[in-house]
Amino acid sequence: MRAIKFLLLCLGIVCLLAGCWDRKELEQMSYTIAIGLDIPDHIDLNEKQAVDVTFQFANPKLNIKGAPGQEEDPERNIVTLTAPDFVTAKNMANSFVTRQISFSHAKVIVVSEELAQTDHFYRFIGSALKEREVRRETSIIVTKEKASEFIRKNKPESQIRVHKFYQFIIDRSIETGLVPESTINRLLAITDGDADLFLAMNGSVGKKNNGDTFKEEDQYLAGSVPKKGGNVVQLIGSAVFKEGKMIAKLTGEETRGALLLDNTSRIEDMYVSYQDPLKEQYMVACRVKKKTATKVKVKLRKGPPVINVMVPIEIEVLSTPSMENYSEDLEKQKILKNKIESELKENLNALVKRTQNEFKSEPFYWSLYARPLFSSTKEYEKWDWTNKNYPFATVNIKVDVEIVGFGKQMKESEMEKVRD
Repeated sequence: MRAIKFLLLCLGIVCLLAGCWDRKELEQMSYTIAIGLDIPDHIDLNEKQAVDVTFQFANPKLNIKGAPGQEEDPERNIVTLTAPDFVTAKNMANSFVTRQISFSHAKVIVVSEELAQTDHFYRFIGSALKEREVRRETSIIVTKEKASEFIRKNKPESQIRVHKFYQFIIDRSIETGLVPESTINRLLAITDGDADLFLAMNGSVGKKNNGDTFKEEDQYLAGSVPKKGGNVVQLIGSAVFKEGKMIAKLTGEETRGALLLDNTSRIEDMYVSYQDPLKEQYMVACRVKKKTATKVKVKLRKGPPVINVMVPIEIEVLSTPSMENYSEDLEKQKILKNKIESELKENLNALVKRTQNEFKSEPFYWSLYARPLFSSTKEYEKWDWTNKNYPFATVNIKVDVEIVGFGKQMKESEMEKVRD
């Protein structure tokens, strides 16, 4: 009996040790932080499956000041090769990359517009999730240029570690509403649901100086923001996908509008400027937040439905260059409130009309409010939200603005006394 117990104990210890059979040392791994996908030159994707795959690696190394061989050439950590797909490209890259390549730390998949506008894009992304190292939380960026060019020209000056740059810029851009949250998981959920539009981050390597064209702060697409100096990479606006294929773009302003109408998105910190209603040559800078969730109600009727939407907004006025005393004058506050409500409502109505007329579908996830109105999935699918109903629906949008503060200093300076 004692011998049997000893044998069982030994077998249990062996089973515990077996958990480390595939362990790899850190210095044996090459961690991919960004993956780029492009259409290969001189290859017809309708005849042969192929994709140009760009890997950007963050190789582990000693962090010892003055240690020899610690300087790193960024170009050595970026490679491009042509493969049937980016999963098999991992093994192909090991013909010249000495370490085992891992996707487990990939922050972003960069896709060129050229590829995103084809039916092949969704095939590459959808099938890749069978690879266990590809995380569904990985973000998707669609670029005007080739993905390989976007990755190679991305040289963040304030971040030594490039993986931190991707993490920080994506998180912050989502919080400000300038780009949507566009993970692989969200792409699959929306596309397979076959009712709504998917929005992906719009990126570009804009020129150092983008001309003299000046617009309001969120009315740009990536690559057109006027600036000098700094990293050439820009993230603003969104690429619109219908049924897994890119069909259009939204500016930063339109993207923010879409996120305000979508309760599945997260916006934490939007700074927006509105025209001063009392002195129209000036703008009023405000911090904008959603007070509560947007209220959406779909009413069925004979023919297309009626969609009633109420967007509750909190406004904190931060800057009034006109020096109008909105903080103490309630009548002026009412004028400002009505002006902001009117401008927001006008912008949201224009966005909804564009989605109805041009896209024939919506990126607001409003189908979630229509589905419970049917007794079965088959009945809902026969009703056909995308093609027969939403494009012709009557949409009534109401914006409820509440001014909750005027920054750290409420009282404005009196310019007449200053000039005296």
